[in-house]
Amino acid sequence: MLVVLTTIGIVMANAMKRISDLATNTRDEVLPAVVERQRTAVNLERLGRFAETVYSSKNPRLRRQYKLAAHILSQDSVFEDDHNINRQVVDAFHDIEKIAQLRSKQDRDQTVADNILLSFAPGSDNAKGLLALKQGQRIGQMLTQADKTLSRSDLSDINSEFEKLVNGHSGASEQAVASIAKTRSFLAHRKAILETNSQCETLWNRVNISLEQMADNLSINAAAKADTRFTQIANEARHAIMTGLAAACALLLALAILLYFAHRDIVVPIIRCVQGLDKVARGDKELDLPKARLRELEDIGNAVTRSAVLMTQLADRTQEMQKANATLEAEIEVREMTQRELARSKEQAEAADRAKSDFLAGMSHEIRTPMNTILGMADLMLATELTPDQRQYIEVFQSSGEMLLGIINDVLDLSKIEAGEIGLETTVIDMEKFISRTHEIVAGRARQKGLEFIVDTDRNIPSHIMGDPVRLRQVLVNLIDNAVKFTEEGHVCLAIRRCKTQEGGCLTFTVMDTGIGIPAEAQKQIFQRFTQADTSTTRKYGGTGLGLAISRRLVELMGGSIHLESSPRQGSTFYFSINFAVAKAPQLQPQTPLKSLEELSNVLSKTSASVLIAEDSESNQALIELYFKNTACRLDFATDGLEAMEKFMAGDYDLVLMDIQMPVMDGYEATRKIREYENRQGGSSPTPIVAVTANAFKEDQERCLAAGCTDYLAKPVSKIKLLQCVARHVLPQTEGA
Repeated sequence: MLVVLTTIGIVMANAMKRISDLATNTRDEVLPAVVERQRTAVNLERLGRFAETVYSSKNPRLRRQYKLAAHILSQDSVFEDDHNINRQVVDAFHDIEKIAQLRSKQDRDQTVADNILLSFAPGSDNAKGLLALKQGQRIGQMLTQADKTLSRSDLSDINSEFEKLVNGHSGASEQAVASIAKTRSFLAHRKAILETNSQCETLWNRVNISLEQMADNLSINAAAKADTRFTQIANEARHAIMTGLAAACALLLALAILLYFAHRDIVVPIIRCVQGLDKVARGDKELDLPKARLRELEDIGNAVTRSAVLMTQLADRTQEMQKANATLEAEIEVREMTQRELARSKEQAEAADRAKSDFLAGMSHEIRTPMNTILGMADLMLATELTPDQRQYIEVFQSSGEMLLGIINDVLDLSKIEAGEIGLETTVIDMEKFISRTHEIVAGRARQKGLEFIVDTDRNIPSHIMGDPVRLRQVLVNLIDNAVKFTEEGHVCLAIRRCKTQEGGCLTFTVMDTGIGIPAEAQKQIFQRFTQADTSTTRKYGGTGLGLAISRRLVELMGGSIHLESSPRQGSTFYFSINFAVAKAPQLQPQTPLKSLEELSNVLSKTSASVLIAEDSESNQALIELYFKNTACRLDFATDGLEAMEKFMAGDYDLVLMDIQMPVMDGYEATRKIREYENRQGGSSPTPIVAVTANAFKEDQERCLAAGCTDYLAKPVSKIKLLQCVARHVLPQTEGA
């Protein structure tokens, strides 16, 4: 019996669920689809009204506004779901756009025709020329008729009659001939006006019919779809209701059967027992209860007892469940609060990160711009005749400026590394040239302190590897600079060995010195940012403590790890291993490098290249002018991007040096405008545009190139770098860098 009741209950539950699902589907699927169809139809009607305004309006401004509105409406996302409708809407907008163009042409023709007609005013030369003809008055009447007629056939008749009238005036005066030509021009413009009007009418009828048919079809389809869906829902609901009624009837029948058996097997025996007990109570001894009935009474009592125990346990479990629910609700509330706090913390962290990036970018730009002038002027002053004291002073503030620039670069590098914005390039590294260039960079610093700089290279290292030469050299220069800084006497050694435990291009780089060494307790923190061995080190040797932190991060990015072995007053050894891929030697292209200022100045003194310089800083303008002093280049300055664009369009330049942050129009926009102008002109090759900017991030360089720049120079720019760049672009056959 319990199985039967359970089955009936499941059937009824499924029926009710089916009805609920049908209602939900009606709300979530059918109605939105109908509403979407109706919205599409409404948008089509609006598009038709816009088209009608473009077709019928005499106001050019109003036509432009409604054409723009039609363009925006044609791109509504509601049309994208149906490819056929989207295609027809796009075609309709193209017709609307064509109508607007034809109306604009019609306005121009009408203006010309009106001006011609006004030239025949009484007393004018054209009017006198007509009156000089035999049929002049008739031709004047024909002009009036042609201006008023809206029929192309009538205008054709007028034009034919006019040609017949003027055929016999071959010997007319010049004034009459001019009047005839004016009349012929007027009739031609009137013909063009009527033909344009006919084309507009044809296009309008096509747009109107197309949009009306689409709107009607959408409404009909929406109604049909809704009717079909609602009919299906009604049938399914009727089926579910009938199933539910059948299950309910079966349930009632089962209950009736259950009541019958309960009455027969439980109620009747209990009544008999009660009656028997009542007889015993009255003293009637003749009571005969079978043993089976007694057992039934005992079973009933036991069942009642078990029911009471179960009810007690159920109440206890209910209380436990209520407590558990309360605990879960409290925990959910705590978790939701924690999630909200985490979201707020994330937003604050992202805002702080953006603020830090904006601050660093602004700081870089604001410091690099004056540093460009300071270091540039220092270079120029060192090239002049100076007293020893003057040369010493200039070298001091030049080295201080370079130190400040190095700190800026370190801060920017560390910030970008921590933000995960630095990516490694992979290119072929010529190890011989790489080691030679690294030696050139650091050997001079070692010589200034009287130290011996040694490069010890394993003969078995690959001649060419794949890696990022800039970042690898940055790590080595940081480590060697630190070794030179903290070594007063002795030597600094760079050793490069092939790893014995691994095959391929695994190399170990070791930098050893005989300097002051690092205590064991300080070695644990030495690779942390802004950390040095102790405060006395900072006071004596200077520095920010960023070099080793940057080196560690870069080595980790390249797949290695950096280590330190050191003891106080016994020197330090930094070493790291990186597994590079071995590469083949690339085929070298013949080139003529220009390395010295003398070579560059000599070549550029014979080249009268025209250079446009967009720079808003007067001090930087003066510096660039001094850089080009010994060259034959012709310089032209612009103080903002708009002026640079105007000068470029008006002149002929071989090279453009474009600052990026300028008033009125920045360098990005000016470069794009120049490239658009060149594309319209259809020149053979674009003019080189070099971005010269204090924005030193890699993304800034990529943005400059994306805007159309040919090359990129980050401020501060030295004289030799600038002239190398100029030679590279104005002398294509010469390698300027």
